[in-house]
Amino acid sequence: MELGNTEKMIINRLLDQELFTITPEPTTTKVMINAIRAFKQGYKQRRVYHFFNHLIGTQPLNYGNNLVLLIGPGELSDAEKHVLLATLKAVISSPEMDGLASDMVIDSQSIIQQVHSEVVELDEPTIYGIIDDIFVKRFGLFTPDYPEGDEASRSEIMDPFWDINPDFISITHEMIEYMSHPQDTGNLTERQRVNRVLLRFRYLSPHRFPELWPQLVANKEQLMADWAPLERFRLECGEDYAILLDNQQKKSEAKPLIVAISLANQLHDPIKKTKLTPKIREVTKELFPGRTVNPSDVKRGLLENALISENGNYYQPTPVTKRFNATADVEQEVFE
Repeated sequence: MELGNTEKMIINRLLDQELFTITPEPTTTKVMINAIRAFKQGYKQRRVYHFFNHLIGTQPLNYGNNLVLLIGPGELSDAEKHVLLATLKAVISSPEMDGLASDMVIDSQSIIQQVHSEVVELDEPTIYGIIDDIFVKRFGLFTPDYPEGDEASRSEIMDPFWDINPDFISITHEMIEYMSHPQDTGNLTERQRVNRVLLRFRYLSPHRFPELWPQLVANKEQLMADWAPLERFRLECGEDYAILLDNQQKKSEAKPLIVAISLANQLHDPIKKTKLTPKIREVTKELFPGRTVNPSDVKRGLLENALISENGNYYQPTPVTKRFNATADVEQEVFE
């Protein structure tokens, strides 16, 4: 099937952020505003649903034209799901959310305390970290809010207040539906099962997914065609790996990626997870003496580009490493 620019924009937003909301924000571009308006047309919605149904055997949940697709690299752990549901409940029942006149600004500490009363196995700093990761950084449903002139609060560990996205209530319905009714994946086709793994991990190998590898080999050409309408991803299949390459990644902004590639090239055996960060710092010093590169960004580059894979308490190099070559030149990388 062919996709128009509106459908591609909405699908990409769902793949990148897992949410598509119809209320524009101050930072929303004119192009996205036009996409929001266009999405209200039924045939465009059907195209988006058809693409996902064909690709992974499911479609985004829709409540009031706000879409949620919680399938991808950021799949939540049980603890994160518990915090997510408790946070939804705490925010919905918050007095600051009551009534049309509400300014939708909530006290973060109050929410954290309420969530802690339900998720007693986690301490409050851990709960704050999960909320910050999910609602602030990942979904953008909470925006940190600091009282005017209160610069001291910016140095605190926790944000004092959160501004709540206007579509929060609508999206809450979808998230609760998703968490409460796990989707039946028993009727998925072979290609849909492979595509789900590629969407979540972007990497598949016979060692890591032995049950899926024969299905990938048998359906290789069709799988490539499944991703083609989006004109974004390219499925590359080698003898012992398959990787979903994203042409929207900005390889030119790649100091962390250069470090990741160089480190991966040096790995011939699995490395303990506890030793990865020291190794990252060692390689960073070799490539960029006197410069700072965030180890978390390097680790993300290693995992997202399938240069390493997790195996218990270890990270092990993957065959994908062979196709990359890193250079210390900050302005360029060579991809072989």
